[in-house]
Amino acid sequence: MREIAKVAFRLFLIMILAGLCLGATYTVTKDPIAQQELLQQEADRRAVLPEAATFEEVAIEPTGAVTACFRGLSESGEPCGYALSVTASGFGGDIAMTVGVSDGVVTGVRIGTHSETPGLGAKAADDSFLSQFTGKGGELTVNKNGAQNDSEISAITAATITSRAVTSAVNEAVALAGSLE
Repeated sequence: MREIAKVAFRLFLIMILAGLCLGATYTVTKDPIAQQELLQQEADRRAVLPEAATFEEVAIEPTGAVTACFRGLSESGEPCGYALSVTASGFGGDIAMTVGVSDGVVTGVRIGTHSETPGLGAKAADDSFLSQFTGKGGELTVNKNGAQNDSEISAITAATITSRAVTSAVNEAVALAGSLE
């Protein structure tokens, strides 16, 4: 019995030490990680709305997929479009993305984080899929057999749920940006 108590006490000390190490690591890395996330969000906004020199946040009521909105301002300070943070519900979970919209037309889409199936839904982050949205406006739909016109997006093979989720979120971003212009 005495031997069991010694082993249990040693395990308890190891557990306390491991917990303290994890807590210290979290405390040290929390701020740099948050800073990197902000820098990545800024880079995503610049990628989807390249003509903007700066961005200012627009107060919106988060509804549906759109979680935040930023007005892009040109070098001269004139509005040149919107960069919207959007979250879609894909097959594997939430898909966080940034959508650029100018004059009712998509200027770019960037996927930040997702938990889609590797090799299938994860292809939504590929340029080959996202570039389909650029230059399109209005209500977009997904076509499993390939886009037949300008209002259709070709679905990712075996990832129709993800394709529809991204397209729906882009449609919502375009609609919100249109109501702000």
